[in-house]
Amino acid sequence: MEGGGRCGCGSMSSHEHHGCGQMSSHGQCGEGHHSHSVTSMYKRAYMDALYQAQVERVRKRIDAKFGTTLDKMADAVVDSFGKMWQSKMAKMEARQDLEAKLRMILSETSKL
Repeated sequence: MEGGGRCGCGSMSSHEHHGCGQMSSHGQCGEGHHSHSVTSMYKRAYMDALYQAQVERVRKRIDAKFGTTLDKMADAVVDSFGKMWQSKMAKMEARQDLEAKLRMILSETSKL
């Protein structure tokens, strides 16, 4: 790549590389950088797939062993959070009602 040479992947630059993303310490593409990049990508994909397979298996076992308990816990959470949400909505409506009444009182006072 010195003097505007061409990299193995076809890029033409002495200071930066636009195709493979790899440069040696002299601003040149490293040997075998394409295969290293592809290998690294597939290694990450393999490890991710292995992790997902493990998660799936553990999830099945947790569900088999604790499913009923987890269902009861989920029901309790949904019930309680539903009540809390309804309470917040009632509080908001009461606040809006108060604000409407205060606006009404102030508008009547300003007419005097």
